[in-house]
Amino acid sequence: MKIRCIANKGADLPENYLNPPLDITKETEFKLTVGKEYTVYAISEWKGNLGYYICDERYTYYPLENPAPLFEIIDGRYSRYWQVQLATNGLLEIAFEHWFSIPYFYDKLTDGEPEAVLIFDKIKELMDSEAAIPQPQPFSVEELLAMPPLSPDKLAKVPG
Repeated sequence: MKIRCIANKGADLPENYLNPPLDITKETEFKLTVGKEYTVYAISEWKGNLGYYICDERYTYYPLENPAPLFEIIDGRYSRYWQVQLATNGLLEIAFEHWFSIPYFYDKLTDGEPEAVLIFDKIKELMDSEAAIPQPQPFSVEELLAMPPLSPDKLAKVPG
């Protein structure tokens, strides 16, 4: 998934995204470049607020969460490396498998634990390569309707 930054100030956020204890106020300036494209490595949703984990201008070795209203989606394809998890507290996360399977993975990553940093470096490389593949042009309705139906033997070969 790729996004483009369209704003980088707290004043550009809806009120429900402002959170002074987390230093997200109208005066906040996010370390983002307006017009720049970013690969999304994980997504979180909590109480209606969506966040994208990206490698912004503060990037050293882990992605940081940034509020979704600061971006527009330019390639909505989800990563083949993503999984979905809904926590009992209602937190919805979409991220790569190790984010969930290694206890406290993100905390370990932000603490600079070598194994977590190495895992993210490898996942980042895979996801960056994946995001660099051009998005295919969708079929028009007319093109889809003009296609012959798949025969039963071809349906058996369709993945999914």
